[in-house]
Amino acid sequence: MLTYSAQANPLAKPTEKPWVLLLLCFIWLWPGILGHDPWKPDEPYVLAVAQAMLRSGDWLLPTLNGAPYLDNPPLYYWLAALCIKVFSPWLLAAHDAARLATPLLMSLSLLLTGMAGRDLIGRRHGRSVVMILIGCLGLVESGHQLTPVIAGFTGFAGAFYALSLSLRSPGLAGALLGAACAVTFLGGSLADLMLIWLTALMLPAFSAWRSRSYALTLLLALLVALPAILVWPMLLLRDYPAEFADWWANYALGQTSGFHHVRLFHDFGYYSLNVLWFAFPAWPLAAWTLYRNRQLQSPRLQLPLLFSVMIALFLTLSDRASITDAMPLLLTLSIVAAVELDSLRRGAAAFLNWFALMTFGLFGLLVWLGWAAMNYGWPEGLAGRARYFSPFYQPHVSWWQAAGALLATLVWLWALSRPHLRGRQAITNWAAGLTLLWGLGMTLWLPWFDAAKSYRPVVQSMLRKLPAGGVSCVATERYNRLAQISWSYYAGMDLLPFPAGETPPCEYWLLVRDKSEGVAVPGWQVLWIGHRPREDNMTFALLQRLPLASPSE
Repeated sequence: MLTYSAQANPLAKPTEKPWVLLLLCFIWLWPGILGHDPWKPDEPYVLAVAQAMLRSGDWLLPTLNGAPYLDNPPLYYWLAALCIKVFSPWLLAAHDAARLATPLLMSLSLLLTGMAGRDLIGRRHGRSVVMILIGCLGLVESGHQLTPVIAGFTGFAGAFYALSLSLRSPGLAGALLGAACAVTFLGGSLADLMLIWLTALMLPAFSAWRSRSYALTLLLALLVALPAILVWPMLLLRDYPAEFADWWANYALGQTSGFHHVRLFHDFGYYSLNVLWFAFPAWPLAAWTLYRNRQLQSPRLQLPLLFSVMIALFLTLSDRASITDAMPLLLTLSIVAAVELDSLRRGAAAFLNWFALMTFGLFGLLVWLGWAAMNYGWPEGLAGRARYFSPFYQPHVSWWQAAGALLATLVWLWALSRPHLRGRQAITNWAAGLTLLWGLGMTLWLPWFDAAKSYRPVVQSMLRKLPAGGVSCVATERYNRLAQISWSYYAGMDLLPFPAGETPPCEYWLLVRDKSEGVAVPGWQVLWIGHRPREDNMTFALLQRLPLASPSE
């Protein structure tokens, strides 16, 4: 991924060893993957769908609590289910095993993006592209979650590399583009697939792609992609025609849009504002490249810029205001940003290095202080805030994790002190700083985060209020899918769903409401109330039906 064959362009001699950068990428992949329960927004649902596939043996139709779940195509669920089957329970808990699908796909994405940088820009530039990509603030959280977004991101990376490869190896590029299209469709949506093909069909506007060999690439891609793409929807149509119709009408173009209900446009300005932090520092470096190359005559700029324009257009048309939809933009901006990284002025490189020191140094210090506060009660003010935001947390100190975190902090501080920094060194230091901060948070603070974000303490709190012999039936409204998932996973309790507005069919009723609405219901006694810390919009209450008064009373 980070070592490439020679190119014609003379480049500055790198000071970073390839194995060091590979090690940094490997370290970046893992913090937050293991050691915590499923967290919102996607992880509880993905885990439940993957486990349902394993229980039922039906890998064709994703289901959630027994009902079809068509928000996303099944590729990521398949990978998560395979990881559970291979690694759980003998090695990992089910949620940790399922989450292994994320580093698997992210490592492939980094590899493909680095290879695209090598092909478009030149030898040794692939490593720069990867450093910029893992240094983007928006990728660090999204790239470590149990979420189907990762599969679509990998498909985009494969398609981008295939289009860059078409300039020198059209046959291999066609096969790879076809495979990438299949991954994009099965991991994303038809809209994502349309974005890739619109970009591919518009590339001949530039002379580098105006050739018979490029036409051969597209033809071969179609021959590879069409059978792989059609298999799942055709089988779904054969076995589940009603569910296929629902998918085609409401989900084929994304989580909120299908061919019968095409929804367009979101709140104006959402992406243009949020991309400023999500794609930092890729976008300032990309702006420097455009300043240095105003003519845009090179294929190394034409492909990523065209892809960026098409992604921006799709984001503008989308009705979803979800910043994770902008993840493919990080790929293209990282390529553009790396083009002129070696020409970055020493003052700008020094500023980026200084900004990394101030930003990650300050937040790293806060992480260490917070770790001391939550475990040892000092500083007192910070300890009070820690208890306020995570009251279920019990002090937990792992000395080997603390020693590793301390060593990583010292190594990063040493790296920042190197003299005569250039663009490559500065962006490497930035990526290392972000990796360090994320790693500190996902090791030192992980038990504290888990106590605040997991539903396990809430479920266990309710179980303590049940009668000594347990109960045979607890009902909840059908739309309370998260409650059904959580109580099944943490307590082995299958809540009985019923339509909202109807009388609960059980003597016990798990009610889910906003805190401001209250939980009192005539004819029912409140046995227990609970919620996650500071989550007032989802309050749980266990109600028991009151006995009917006898006529003599």
